[in-house]
Amino acid sequence: MSSDHSAAARRPWGRYLFLVGLILLTGLGWHFGWRNLGKLIGGASWRHLALMTLLILAGFWIRAWKWHYALGRGQQGIRLFFIAKTAGNFTPGRAGELAPLLLRQHRNARVAAWIGLDRLVEVAWTLGLGFVGAAAIGLIPWWGAALGVAGGLLAVALSWLLLRKNWFRFDQEEESAKGSIWRIKAGRFVNTVRDELLLFAGKLPLIMTTTALAKATDIYAVILLCRAFGYDASFLLVGAARCAHALVSAVPVTPDATGVPFIAAAWCLNTYADIPYDTLTAALGLEVIVINAILWACFCGVSALRWRDSSHSLKTSD
Repeated sequence: MSSDHSAAARRPWGRYLFLVGLILLTGLGWHFGWRNLGKLIGGASWRHLALMTLLILAGFWIRAWKWHYALGRGQQGIRLFFIAKTAGNFTPGRAGELAPLLLRQHRNARVAAWIGLDRLVEVAWTLGLGFVGAAAIGLIPWWGAALGVAGGLLAVALSWLLLRKNWFRFDQEEESAKGSIWRIKAGRFVNTVRDELLLFAGKLPLIMTTTALAKATDIYAVILLCRAFGYDASFLLVGAARCAHALVSAVPVTPDATGVPFIAAAWCLNTYADIPYDTLTAALGLEVIVINAILWACFCGVSALRWRDSSHSLKTSD
């Protein structure tokens, strides 16, 4: 049995978390009435839903290109992105986004450094938009949003300074003299990851820009979803709602598979855009179906192309 399969066998909680999502969906369907939810979906504007679907698809592929650009040619960045995204949606704390490191050929410092940097950039944009959005709707004061954004920028600046000044570089000769094998290996890995992070520095402006563009597609997709059901939500309100979703999904026991993060987003949209909860149940349930359908279609398509290329290479070598 492979290490991946044995690891999955040791973590049956993943299935139970998904079961929590099914129970929650069933409960909401019973509470609001399946017929009522079906009528709401049937009455939605399919033109807006089609545009929403295109934006969701665009968001995935903007991020996939970002991975390709950051990791470089020959590193299968697009494939690794869809592996990470698919696994991350169903694991506590989005730990599944480390899934590319389970692949032997990609278990290296560059991929590890990139996954960490990408998560940092994505989280920074989500929190930044979330703080500003929360202030715009009156959930927190503007000075609180300013402090949050300033704190994030300060954390990034300090992290960059620490990397540039070599303050965290391990002295391998000193560790070798101490005779600690595990510290030598750990220090060597940390040094390599640090060097890889510095190599991404030249690409950071475009990485930040593409992440911002992807975040915009996410937000406008939700705006179109609300319009499809006859309601309006502002850009900053949706930014706050998506931030609430992200914060809850980061909690180990409430990943996206449980459905709980969508309740946090629904609360924001109900409280500040007056969208009824039954409409939000129908709308967000439909969004989940569309997102997963697109994600799995892209994942299978990219995997199939990879398999075809591998088979062609084998035939050519024969």
